[in-house]
Formats: sequence, structure tokens, C-alpha cells
Amino acid sequence: MAGIRVFFATNRNHQEGNKKQVFGKTFNPDGVAALRFGYADFTPDPVKPKLDTLHVYPDVKGETDIKKTGGGMFMEALHKVMTGTKRTDTLVFIHGFNVSFTGALTAGALLAQSLKVEGRPVNIVVFSWPSDGTAVPLMSYYSDREDARVSGPAVARAFLKLKEFIEEMPEEEYCQRRIHLLAHSMGNYVLRNGLQALIAKDKDSLIRLFDQILMAAPDEDDDTFEHDTKLRLLPRIGRQVTVYYNPTDRALLISDKTKANPDRLGSDGPRLVDLIPKKVILIDARHVARGADRWVHHGYFVRSKAMELDMCAVLSDAIPEEISNRVYVERLRSWRLIEELGEKPAEVPRVEPDEA
Repeated sequence: MAGIRVFFATNRNHQEGNKKQVFGKTFNPDGVAALRFGYADFTPDPVKPKLDTLHVYPDVKGETDIKKTGGGMFMEALHKVMTGTKRTDTLVFIHGFNVSFTGALTAGALLAQSLKVEGRPVNIVVFSWPSDGTAVPLMSYYSDREDARVSGPAVARAFLKLKEFIEEMPEEEYCQRRIHLLAHSMGNYVLRNGLQALIAKDKDSLIRLFDQILMAAPDEDDDTFEHDTKLRLLPRIGRQVTVYYNPTDRALLISDKTKANPDRLGSDGPRLVDLIPKKVILIDARHVARGADRWVHHGYFVRSKAMELDMCAVLSDAIPEEISNRVYVERLRSWRLIEELGEKPAEVPRVEPDEA
């Protein structure tokens, strides 16, 4: 099997000379919205891909030509992959709580191994914000939640850089492929704050940059689609939004009960299904989450074969009612993932802590 390349953008601090963790647990010293870009190469493994090399694009200060900046080099490299012989789609992945930089890249490599669009592998871009990567009860959760909130402008900046790059590209160089977005757990709170930063800067900047937006086990309020100050306007930047939730998610139950958060979107779906935008699709994943993540029922987005097949179908633009392994629950106005008879989910060890 060929090696895996995972691209990344991060607002973490760069630790030159630290081969174990090239980016740390704090913000870029140039500011919370300052970004560094690069890529990591992995040797494939079904449980935990091995990180071989990591390349960080140079931080070019004061350059006005976007193509000569680190971000420009990053986007040129990604564009080259998307326009290659395989002409592949790209998925941007925002990780959740308590994930180190290396852990975020490893999760990206797992996604790169499993996800396909129309039978072709997907390019993965990890957006890594300064989650602690250490499981200290309560303290690390609140620290990460504040860091997630503050990371919003960095997400907005990355969005605007991509928008500018595409707008300046000659039409004949368009790759005719799509960009998707996946946010897991607290990564959805990062996404909310990124959206709000975009709105604060320029509401007209909410263009449809993404095709499919997937929200997996979102540690986000269950009324988020009811308010402009949360995620009601999210569908403007994508063609379709799919929410995967699980009522038995123990991590979100803890987030709800012990950390003074409202009911979570990732536990029971939206508070009022009649008020969700028509582009939002709901998926109840309770039957596949338990087997894929036996203790916490939260990391099922990378550990369930049923989830893998469903996400591949969504990214491949399948019609919701034609996707196999789903049933529609009228009472909930939601689809429900089911396991095939006799299927036993594989027990995959956790890559990195990610509890909420």
C-alpha cells in the first residue's frame, strides 16, 4: 500500500528542534489567528498509522503575493494533488477535545485510509487547534473549550485564504473536484466560532466553499441551528450538512451533566427538528457507536465500518434514501444507522485521548 500524506494548518506554537511534538499545546506566538502549514507522511496501518516525516512550510512574513507565502505553497501543493491523474476530493478535518498535534495527524491518516469518494481516496487536511492532549478531568476540558473559542479567528483566516486562492486562480486551472468538511466533538465548537468570526468580519464572505459538511458527535448546543450567533448560518458555506449523534455518548453526557453545558447536539440531535434548515440531515448512530467505541461511545467516526460506509456515501453525493444500512425514523425525522445481521464491529484501540 502506498504511503499516506496528510496536509495540515495549525495555530499552535511551532517547537523547532522537538522531533516528538513539532507543534505544542499553546498558540502561535504571533497571535491566536496566526497559521503555519505543512504536511506529514505516514506508513499505513489499520490501527495506528506510523508517522515517518513531517514538513513545515516556511513562515514568510510581509509577503503580499499569497503564492509565495507558506499558506500559498500549501494550497499550491494541495491543488496539484487535486488536479493529478486521480483528481481527488479533499476533506478538511477539525479534531476535538484533548488531542495532541501528532494525535490529530494520526486521526487524519486513519480517515485517509478509510474514506473514499466515488471509489477514490480523499485528500485530508487537518486543522489542529491547541488542544491540551492531556486527560486532566475538568481542568483540561475548560482550558480546551476556551482555546476552541479563541481559535475561531484562525479558522476564519484559513477559510478566507482558501477563498482568495480560488478567486485568483485562472478558470482553466480549476480542478473540478470538491472540498468537504468534517468536525468531531469540540471541533464543532471551533467551527461555530470560526463561522462567527467570518460573520463579524464580513457576512458576505459566507460563500459555499464546501460541498458536504459532516458534524460527528458534536459537542455543541442542541439549539445551535436556531440562532444566528451559533450555527444557523452554517448551511450557507456548504451544500449539505450531516449531523451524526448518539444518545449513549458518555463523553457528551459528562459534558452536559458535569460541565454546565446545555443539552448536546451530539447526544439527541437538535432541540427542535422543525426549525433546522432544510439542508441539514440527521443520522442516529447509536447502534454502531456502542460496538465501535465500547467504553465511551464517542470516537465512532473513525472506528465503525458502518460509519465509514455512510460517510463515504455522503461524500460521494448519494441520495439519502438510497444509502444502504439506514432506516428512516419518522418520529425523530432522522435516519438511523443499523448493523447488518452478524456484523461484529472491530475493536480498534484509541489513537489519542478525545473524551468530549
